[in-house]
Amino acid sequence: MVKTYTLKSGIPLFVVEMHNAPVVSIQAWVARGSAHEPAPLAGISHFIEHALFKGTKKRKVGQIALDIETWGGEVNAYTSFEETVYYTTLASRFFENGLDVIADAVQNATFDRVEMDREREVILEEIKRAYDSPSKMVFTNLWAKTFPGTPYGRPVLGFEKTVGGFSAATLKKYFQENYHAGTFSLFLVGDIDPQEAYELAEKKFAKVRKAPKSKAKEKPLSLASLSGQPMATLARDVQECHLQIGFRSPALRDPSVAALDLLATAVGQGESSRFYQRLVKETRLAMDADMGIVATDRCGVATLSLLTAPDKLYEAVAEMMKILAEVAAEGLHAEELDRVKSGMESEIFYGKQTVEGYARRLGYYNLHFKDPEFEKTYLEMISECTGADVQLAFQALMKAKPVVSIVHPQKFELDKKQLWGAIKLPKVQVTKSRVTLDPPQKKVVEKCSFIWKRNNTLPLTSLRFIFLGGGSREEQTHNLGISSLFSTLWTSGTQNYTSLAMAKILESLGASVGAFAGKNTCGLSVDFVSHHWNRIKPILSDILYNPTFPEEEFKTQRDITLREIESINDSPGQMCQLNFLSAMYENHRFGFPSIGTKEAVGGLSTDVLKQWYRDYIHKERLVISTVGAFAPQDWMEELQSLVAPLRPRGKASLPAADISAPSQIRIRSAVKTPLFQAHALIGFLGTTLNDEDRFALRVLSSCLSGQGGRLFLELRDKQSLAYTVAPMESESIERGTFAFYIGTSPEKWQRSITGIRAELDKVLNKPMSAKELARAKQYLVGRFELDLQRNSSQAMLYGLDETYGYGHLHSLEYPKKIQEVTAETILRVAQKYLQPQQAVISLVHPEQISEEAIYSAWTGNAKRSQSRPQQDLEASGAA
Repeated sequence: MVKTYTLKSGIPLFVVEMHNAPVVSIQAWVARGSAHEPAPLAGISHFIEHALFKGTKKRKVGQIALDIETWGGEVNAYTSFEETVYYTTLASRFFENGLDVIADAVQNATFDRVEMDREREVILEEIKRAYDSPSKMVFTNLWAKTFPGTPYGRPVLGFEKTVGGFSAATLKKYFQENYHAGTFSLFLVGDIDPQEAYELAEKKFAKVRKAPKSKAKEKPLSLASLSGQPMATLARDVQECHLQIGFRSPALRDPSVAALDLLATAVGQGESSRFYQRLVKETRLAMDADMGIVATDRCGVATLSLLTAPDKLYEAVAEMMKILAEVAAEGLHAEELDRVKSGMESEIFYGKQTVEGYARRLGYYNLHFKDPEFEKTYLEMISECTGADVQLAFQALMKAKPVVSIVHPQKFELDKKQLWGAIKLPKVQVTKSRVTLDPPQKKVVEKCSFIWKRNNTLPLTSLRFIFLGGGSREEQTHNLGISSLFSTLWTSGTQNYTSLAMAKILESLGASVGAFAGKNTCGLSVDFVSHHWNRIKPILSDILYNPTFPEEEFKTQRDITLREIESINDSPGQMCQLNFLSAMYENHRFGFPSIGTKEAVGGLSTDVLKQWYRDYIHKERLVISTVGAFAPQDWMEELQSLVAPLRPRGKASLPAADISAPSQIRIRSAVKTPLFQAHALIGFLGTTLNDEDRFALRVLSSCLSGQGGRLFLELRDKQSLAYTVAPMESESIERGTFAFYIGTSPEKWQRSITGIRAELDKVLNKPMSAKELARAKQYLVGRFELDLQRNSSQAMLYGLDETYGYGHLHSLEYPKKIQEVTAETILRVAQKYLQPQQAVISLVHPEQISEEAIYSAWTGNAKRSQSRPQQDLEASGAA
């Protein structure tokens, strides 16, 4: 139940008391976003979002994030068209501290000139990063063409020209004019007392400026008619065509939005949708296809999206239009409407599982509908929609002029005339208790371990079947990628259900049954509204015992996987990571892409997948983990009967391989052009899942990460080298990695690598301070508590701990293990694993960078190719 208050300043406060986990989310919503900006100030709302974390009268630069992370929480913000939101989620015992931080940030920012100059560089890096993302550019260009000359036609981030011109004085002036009690709303959700929360909020937000007496009236949005055939095209170094076709659609509060939401979900969202079934599964014309609705306060866009090969572009678009024509002629089927309506109802339950998600929903509906609980009304609107309502909305939509945005490969010669010819719009004819914190329980039956924990807060249940083996580490050169393909196809069809039949049932129930495969395990994830178990069980049983791996489904997915392998270097960040892993692990399985290689995947067959199923899906060491609303005794009987027919044993998992750290520096340099950001990954061979050193490496990673960590404060805040810089740490049965990633402007790559080396040298030569260590530990323990909000997270955590032999109670020891780590332990472990001469360096840059230059940036010395033995430097050319 939402309790509503009004602070003396005039700020509305909404509080929801939830005790299912000892956490709280604090969100300050400001009704100012990019849609409120004049053209010369494009991007200023987003800049202010950054600026408010760059020091206050009370906290110096970096202190806001440092404080929150010290208490184990997370703090962030985001800017959209109509709002800017500042939020933190942390353990409820630190509620007052978190509220103080958010209140301080939104009231007392200093807008220091030097810090604003530094942050400007960071934001310009963020803008450059967006230029390198095909999906972001397709979206940005579509809106620019659909709403030219309006704030909605400009990117939320702004432009390099406008952002580059903002002074500290300009930012402060805009902030003072727009951040006041008339634009603020406050949302508190979690393990708190409403009255106490209100009293604290009254105290903390007492200094917020009063709303001006005369409110500035929002000007009506003036939309010029679209003329000609509006199309935005962009050639990039990609393998696939990223396409969106947009239609101007009603604003958010228009009554027809609910009907359009139903239409888009039924036609273009989910595996059972018409787009996915026809374009991806049946005709294989696309790797992905969907329909969506984005509605703002003053306008909206309905989008048709395609990811397809260049040689299939025109045919895929024509087929998409054909599907729309069928919907126009036949309308939506009754079962489609029922499926979508049930799915939306279930989605509400899942959306409220976390305090952050709950608070965000309240903020969204309050801002746009002046009612934090409008979601209930919206569901009623959805429920009351008829097929005729949907077709009427569809008819109005199809009268809009289409706008096209496409990012395509550089060598592809786009025929605009042919593309427009494929877009033939249809004519529409309308037809007539608190969660217990007790530990999870365990029972072993016939070598199967059953783990369960009851949580009756919401009528949801999460179930995990975890098999040791069947992951990527079991693969050999000839079948690389089989575990990934197996997990995709395991649920694609059974003796009694086609993939479409399963998808329709599950989506109508708001449930999901999916397979997964990691490095060491494979299994099934099942999430559902508890009282739907009797309808889920037959499907689950058939997946466990009677998967058929249909030939057509196999061919479709294999073709998609092969296309993904071909386009694997479309993302420069992924390209950088894959080159890093290849250099680190060489011929070990972890040195290859998780989806496999073209040669290996091309040689797979359904028979091979069926044998993989027989090898690894068996009862020996199977772990079944459940968290949710159920009667434990009855539930255990259900699960035992469900798995009883499984084979007693199968193929044993491979023993851990002995992987050695590189004896010298290894370098991988790759070229990708055009590229607005260079990407660098510098790392080392780490430790294993059963090594106690892993806890020290986790604490070290926490010390370095986050907005209060060394990397962020030094390389981003002080030197403005990057928008993103972070440590990356992984563990496995074999040795994982510990690495440093940075995305930076191409001209800054040397300073970035040198900067990371400088930070590494500090780690290797001086113990962490007591303050850093305390912050890192509290953050890790706090994150542990936050992650346990979802039943699904708990079920997987308890299950994996049991699978790896630690025992289902192992996670309960995690806080203790973290607290036991000392600064001396971190120093010892860092010196053991992070030796600079054993580094692996991967760089992706728009120009060819020599190995000598990279070596010099890392070591401070040029590579001596004549006097230095060749074997001292292991390197490879562009990937």
